[in-house]
Amino acid sequence: MHTCKKKINFAAVFALLSNTMKNSWLIVPLLFVPSLLFGQNDTLRIMRTSDEPNRTEVKEQRYEMEDTEELKKTPDSLSRVEITTIHYFIDTLTQVAYVPDSTAKQREEIIHVDSTDRRGHYIEAYVGLSYGSLGYGFTDDESSVNGFVSPLLQIQYAYFFHPNWGVGAGLWYTYSSSTAHIGGTYTWEGQTDTDLEQRYTHTSEVVEWDERQWMHNLAIPISLQFQWLHKSGKAGVFAAVGLAPSFSVANSYSVKKGQVNHSGYYPAWDLTLKDIHEFGTKDYAQEESAKGKLIVSPQATVFADVGALVPLTKQIDLFAGLYFQCGANDANKSDKHALGWKDENFTFMEDYTGAYSLNTTKSSHPYEVGIKVGVHWHHIGKDQHNIIDYFDYFTRHDTIVSILNRQDTVITERIDTLTRAHIAKAAEEVEKFNKIYFDYDSYKLSEASQDYLASIVGVLNKVPDAKISIDGHASEEGQRLHNERLAYNRAKAVAKFLVNQGIDKERVIVIGHGSLVPNEENVNHELTLDRRVEVKVVQKQSELQ
Repeated sequence: MHTCKKKINFAAVFALLSNTMKNSWLIVPLLFVPSLLFGQNDTLRIMRTSDEPNRTEVKEQRYEMEDTEELKKTPDSLSRVEITTIHYFIDTLTQVAYVPDSTAKQREEIIHVDSTDRRGHYIEAYVGLSYGSLGYGFTDDESSVNGFVSPLLQIQYAYFFHPNWGVGAGLWYTYSSSTAHIGGTYTWEGQTDTDLEQRYTHTSEVVEWDERQWMHNLAIPISLQFQWLHKSGKAGVFAAVGLAPSFSVANSYSVKKGQVNHSGYYPAWDLTLKDIHEFGTKDYAQEESAKGKLIVSPQATVFADVGALVPLTKQIDLFAGLYFQCGANDANKSDKHALGWKDENFTFMEDYTGAYSLNTTKSSHPYEVGIKVGVHWHHIGKDQHNIIDYFDYFTRHDTIVSILNRQDTVITERIDTLTRAHIAKAAEEVEKFNKIYFDYDSYKLSEASQDYLASIVGVLNKVPDAKISIDGHASEEGQRLHNERLAYNRAKAVAKFLVNQGIDKERVIVIGHGSLVPNEENVNHELTLDRRVEVKVVQKQSELQ
């Protein structure tokens, strides 16, 4: 029985070998199968979607490694294992189509006004109080002029073409007043007395003469102005110099009290006549000519202001300081005459037009020196709101997905105690992922972007020790701080999605670059290609050990 069983076995073996030789032509195509499987060169991106093969055949062969000098340097390597695996798997073939497109949009642009800019339009208003006078004197030592307190009202427009320098023009009203105190003795020799037909000397002695003069002026000041604020913005300096054409709108004089003693000396008789009709004391305060109008000419007034400037609000400044103004030309335009004498007919007072018109009066230059306060109102415009129509040019990314059933043969060789080099080699199989793009001023993931991110989770799981960098970017539109926040939020949205899909958050690094890093693929400088997130492997944990 035992011998018979051996014969049957030999016969089966012989039959199998004979059948194999008859079908030896099948061996030739089988020799090309590995080259066909390993020689594929797909130009499209392939992402593994399933880690579970439909069918797997594994052949493992282990043998001890020879003791070489190289192995002595790596004592943790024990044995070598050669594994041949034939399996079927499913791949996702993805292709991205780039389609140029544009969308008509509108946006509101707000131009904010800088309230700290001191340039622009100003309205300036002042009130002042000063010591002023008509600014004249007398040639004799017994007469004098005193001034009085005078008010000032002023309003003007100014334009500062520079934060510190500007020009202004406006209107002011001033009221000047003086009191003339007249004294002295005046003589006229060789006069003829027609009644007595004698030559005599006429003498007029002025006693207790006080006369008040008023002058009301309107002027148009034209000035060069300077303002400066301390860097704290709480206080500063204001100054102005200029020229003002001035016009007298009302002016008068009034003799408050005044007497003149007239006498005549006749040398032929050595006699002095007084207290008679022609020669006596006359009270000129009672005469009609004791009141009248001053005759003055227009003035070219020079002026200067200087003082402190205190900002009260963004638009209102308070000014407090000193001012000075003086007439550049002679204001006295009256015909000069003597006091108490007209002609030999003894008509002494008919031509009197005030002390301002006496022939002993010097030139008149009205002046004022005083203090004034006021406010400067700065016009600040409102923020401008503009609606801008524009086209948002972008490239639409269409993704074509195909499911492929593939067969592959993997022959691997490993050392039971793995070194860092083997781990690094596995990490290098992670591809550089495509970029994820976003809409204008948005960090919301589109459905296409979510599908794409879901497809790369499987690849990341194959190298669990790899860290990934998620870099967010923005276009050049908008302000720098806003773009930095927007870029960071875009990267954060991608990181959150990957973590929700099972990626360990410790492996994820989130960075926002704003609009500082351009897209290397954006050769046409399209703004849509700058609104992106780039995902890439930046570090392997095994390399840090």
